[in-house]
Amino acid sequence: MNFNSIKIFFLLLFFLGLSAFSVVKNGNRNVNLKNVNLIETNLKFTSEELVNKLLKQSTSNNSSLQKRNLNLNLLENLIEKDSFIKSAEIFLYIDGNIGIKIVEKNPVFRVLKDNYYIDSSGNTMPVSSIFSKETPLIISSVIERDLNNLGALGNFLENDVFLNDHISGLEIYNDSLIFHVKGYDYKINMKGFENHEERFTNYKAFYKSTYNDSIFSFIKSINLNFNSQVVVQKK
Repeated sequence: MNFNSIKIFFLLLFFLGLSAFSVVKNGNRNVNLKNVNLIETNLKFTSEELVNKLLKQSTSNNSSLQKRNLNLNLLENLIEKDSFIKSAEIFLYIDGNIGIKIVEKNPVFRVLKDNYYIDSSGNTMPVSSIFSKETPLIISSVIERDLNNLGALGNFLENDVFLNDHISGLEIYNDSLIFHVKGYDYKINMKGFENHEERFTNYKAFYKSTYNDSIFSFIKSINLNFNSQVVVQKK
């Protein structure tokens, strides 16, 4: 082995040792659980104080601990167990501070009888004492098998500019859906959840083409159960 090879060998050993030292030193750095930064997060239904409380409980109420002892996946899963939180992503900064990106659940219906929300993913969600979101009210009982369909339906209604301001409530009887409309007495009838986007598209076309308060005041119900047709029943 020539001199240059020996020199390169010892340089490699030096850098490996330096890297190992940096890893050990970084692992021994304390994590500050008292200084948590929320990133791109706008909490409405829960609060930063409650998130901090969950973090402290997960570490046996220690205000700080070493990086090597911090399980980020465990902390994320713990935060996601909160009834109002959909997902959590934790970032650990070099200085030992923690950043958390939290996405809250998005309620799209409120079940009036049992006083809970249904979110856009079809999960149940409690009513918050901090914030109340205005959503269409379900004024009948809800069975578990309908939750996923209600999540998809509610998400569709919320993201449609017209329907979001138009539909105020919903009743469910077996497979019949009865929608209440803001400002009018008539109901919209739909059987089942299938093709709800297409059927509401037909309804919007009918509404806009025949819009007249004097006409709609004489309507008892609007049936969307027929293909590409809107059937009107007068009072």
